[in-house]
Amino acid sequence: MWLEAPDIAAIAQPGQFITVCCQGLVLRRPFSVHQADTSRIALLFKIVGRGTLWLAQRQRGDKVDILGPLGNRFSIEPEVRNLLLVAGGIGIAPLVFLAQRSSAQHSVTLIYGASMAAQLYPLWLATSKKRSNLLSLPDSVRFIPVTEDGSIGKKGMVTDILPDFLGWAGQIYACGPIDMYKAMSDLICHSEGAERPKNLTQDKVRKEPKLKRCQVSLEVRMGCGIGACYGCTINTRKGPKKVCHDGPVFELDDILWEEVSI
Repeated sequence: MWLEAPDIAAIAQPGQFITVCCQGLVLRRPFSVHQADTSRIALLFKIVGRGTLWLAQRQRGDKVDILGPLGNRFSIEPEVRNLLLVAGGIGIAPLVFLAQRSSAQHSVTLIYGASMAAQLYPLWLATSKKRSNLLSLPDSVRFIPVTEDGSIGKKGMVTDILPDFLGWAGQIYACGPIDMYKAMSDLICHSEGAERPKNLTQDKVRKEPKLKRCQVSLEVRMGCGIGACYGCTINTRKGPKKVCHDGPVFELDDILWEEVSI
């Protein structure tokens, strides 16, 4: 869904989000910024309740009350060249924006997982030989779909193939379910590295620092969305943090995953 929002589009950065006032609901609903051009922002979402159903029913010309951009953004270390993006389900939304903004200066690989082909959003991202302009995923981005049932792409979980890319990646970015993050934490925070992925062209293979920074975008239910209500607080190694204000992007190893139940 594209929204005319020139003020937000002008300053939105990958990882940030907006909140939407949905008719009949007290709490605003948060949505990652999926894409942005000179005057519009795009949202990519799954209908899971009254709020997203109401939003999906909006027609061209309807007005929607939105607030943003909110939260922090993904950051890239100056010396890093190889970026690994890991998406689970609708977590693809903010990572497409990151791929768009970073692919000109970096080598980007995107691993995208779901239970089955029908749950990849949107499906034609994984099935079409010519990627749709609606998604606008840069051609230079290496795209790897993964499904648990093997109906498309590699069979298994994204974390099953993640070790193959740890040696290549300079930084890692992820958005998806909490269980995916917990599995990634076990892999990344305790890994000494791995061989670089196969079939990468030689010009994309560069020496990377050993530090494996991994930033994750948390998708949680929020109250106010501006840090006033403390309804989205999580525990980290640096103390309690509000996802809407201090996040939604956090370092993977900063979060106390054993205490996360969102």
